[in-house]
Amino acid sequence: MTKINNRRTQKLFIILLLFQLIIYHDSSYAQIGQTSWGSLKYKKTYLRTGPSKENKVLWTYKKKGLPLRIMRKRGDWYYVEMADKEKGWVNSSQVSTKRTIIVIAEDLMPLRKNPSPNSKIIAKVEKNAIGDLLKCERIICEIDFYDVIGFVEKEFLWGVD
Repeated sequence: MTKINNRRTQKLFIILLLFQLIIYHDSSYAQIGQTSWGSLKYKKTYLRTGPSKENKVLWTYKKKGLPLRIMRKRGDWYYVEMADKEKGWVNSSQVSTKRTIIVIAEDLMPLRKNPSPNSKIIAKVEKNAIGDLLKCERIICEIDFYDVIGFVEKEFLWGVD
């Protein structure tokens, strides 16, 4: 009777182990719990079809500081979304933790001295300008555009939640 129970226990253990492996088979692709942001560290970065240097290059980005949304991680690679909605894999060595934004407003965007919507406009910023994100409140962000610091409505930016 003991041999039968041991075999049943072993079979049950193996079945449970296999079931767990099936459920978590994609665990090598760690999901980022909340939106994680970064930026391109260098002037030339490849966006690839998969998490390896052997994978095809989809795009070559040639602008240091471009913001990116990190969607998941596999080893030393991040699956990211860029501001142009392209998605692919970037090696983690190419990604900085520095938070940046890119302007997505169609028209010139006002950069204000203070967070108030009636605050003095200190500059007008073009679409696709990249700035350093200093902080964000509910609807307003403080941005540094090459040492010109001001406030912008969040809706005109890509690179923030």
